[in-house]
Amino acid sequence: MKLDLKELEDDKKRNFEERLKFIDLYVEWLKKTPNSVWSKQQKKLIDGK
Repeated sequence: MKLDLKELEDDKKRNFEERLKFIDLYVEWLKKTPNSVWSKQQKKLIDGK
């Protein structure tokens, strides 16, 4: 199997940019969503329910 280092580097960069975009969107959602709503979602995530 031959690896294309340029393609891997491009994928890494694209993945990083997508993660940053998601973080920005999530922060905006947190800012406009009441604490009672997002804290319930975090509790479910932490408790695994």
